[in-house]
Amino acid sequence: MTDTSLEIVHSSEPILTLMNENFDFENSSLLKAVLTVESEITGLNISKFEDSLRLQQLVISSKLANFDHANKEKLLALLDILYQQQGYEGDWKAFFKVKNALISRVFARRKGIPISLGILLLDFLQLCDFDVQGICFPSGFLIHITLEDEVVYLDPFTGELASWELLELRVRGQLGNHAKLTLDMVKPDSHETIVKRFLNVLKAAYIQAENIEVALLCSDILLRLDPDDAYEVRDRGFLFQQLDCLSLARDDFEFFMKQHPKDPIVHILQKQIEEMNFDNQVMH
Repeated sequence: MTDTSLEIVHSSEPILTLMNENFDFENSSLLKAVLTVESEITGLNISKFEDSLRLQQLVISSKLANFDHANKEKLLALLDILYQQQGYEGDWKAFFKVKNALISRVFARRKGIPISLGILLLDFLQLCDFDVQGICFPSGFLIHITLEDEVVYLDPFTGELASWELLELRVRGQLGNHAKLTLDMVKPDSHETIVKRFLNVLKAAYIQAENIEVALLCSDILLRLDPDDAYEVRDRGFLFQQLDCLSLARDDFEFFMKQHPKDPIVHILQKQIEEMNFDNQVMH
């Protein structure tokens, strides 16, 4: 497959580590990985953000200084600090907005969506010595917490611990009444998988905001992580099409059709190509 990666440099910012298939997820925190993505997309100064974050970490640590162990009592105290005292909350009114996905904006506003709140919360929990992992759950991001004598699941959107019965109801609401909650659904995910989920959410938010150029950058980063993801190539083709980059869109559609010739969407892509007016396309 031909590499059509976008080359974007923020001239006012130092050159930062880019997210790609060689990124060291194993030795990088999830938060640092996501901030690496955000720095490329928005020009975020990671060092300045981390300075602000450390101030809040100090506040949290001081308030929990009396707890010797990372037990359920300490967990509930931490959640009270974050969700009651500091006002973190899920933003029900503007769920699919860019400001609810970008970590820096969520940190500043104390509002966000499950995955953005969850990534921040994972960092706070790890600071307080909890054994935690993220889960790309069907109905929204969850946090897996291993306590002394039990495993609990935290919903970062509400700041509440979710029972197995509640999770099963959410699965049915997302996947249909006949869906069943399985252990695989609550299996922790790797940092790379979570970063990909974050990028897809961010891409969707930029598409809704009609900022197709930045949505295309999100797609480009996803393809750096997995260059042969034919479905992401197809989606990038739709973004190229919206930008009237029709030759690039055609190339992406044809790549997908070659990889998945029996996919139901193939006939739609063929029709899209037939209807393209290459005389009026944006040239690259």
